[in-house]
Amino acid sequence: MKTKVLLFGSDGMLGHAVNNYFSVQPDTAVYTADRANADYSFDFLDDTAVKNCIESVKPDVIINCAAIVNVGLCESDKGAAYLINARFVHILASLCQLYGIYFIHISTDHYYSGDTIKKHTEEDKVELLNEYARTKYCGEQFALVNPDALVVRTNIVGFRGRENAPTFIEWAIGTILSKQRMNLFTDFYTSSIHTVQIAKILYDFAKIKPHGLYNIASADVSSKKEFILKLSEQLFGFYPPYIDASVNTLDCKRADSLGLCVTKAEALLGYKMPGLEEVIFSIKKEYEKIK
Repeated sequence: MKTKVLLFGSDGMLGHAVNNYFSVQPDTAVYTADRANADYSFDFLDDTAVKNCIESVKPDVIINCAAIVNVGLCESDKGAAYLINARFVHILASLCQLYGIYFIHISTDHYYSGDTIKKHTEEDKVELLNEYARTKYCGEQFALVNPDALVVRTNIVGFRGRENAPTFIEWAIGTILSKQRMNLFTDFYTSSIHTVQIAKILYDFAKIKPHGLYNIASADVSSKKEFILKLSEQLFGFYPPYIDASVNTLDCKRADSLGLCVTKAEALLGYKMPGLEEVIFSIKKEYEKIK
């Protein structure tokens, strides 16, 4: 019998990748939920609709990729950020506990500052510098009230294909190809992983069903400058025109040292997380398919 997976936020960047990977697995049946372009399309703030969707599908696993991730939007509309990033997670976690459904919630790495390339463990102290971080951390705590839930901290990069709302990678590639000068942050560090890669890892996690908090990310930490220059070199064979810049010039205070330690996940899965070179290569493969 196939494992039934209900994927919330299926029309987003990570949701697309998770749906694409899980859907081709012979032991898995995927049902998608989002505001549009999904098997079940509705407002996630409608608690009754959420419950009806879950009762209709009767999933074995729920994966929540839905979130407001725009830091500026979270600051300007704190209520909306709380409702999606925190309260909605509480509703899902509670219903999963009620119906005995395994729950995977995708969180963030936006919790650490001032220690450059440090790889933060799941136990390291967090710092909540903006409303995005506050609401995502609140969502984590709501999820973990369910003792069997899994919370994943990560930093993802990938493609979505919406011309009016490019992802970070889509913006970077477009800017590189246009030969525009780029402002590259030298003081903003992440351990970004490609959506295609994390989709496969999430599938492996869903088979094992661990609970608690896990980091899933690249094994390497790099600055945004290093990441974009390596991306440009590998995809196009040249560096774009650029100047060094600081993340502190942005309009909203952001965490700047987002590296994640992945040894806990590696020990569970029995294999290594991809390094920076592998992440860039994976992005290149997907780009060559869709360009």
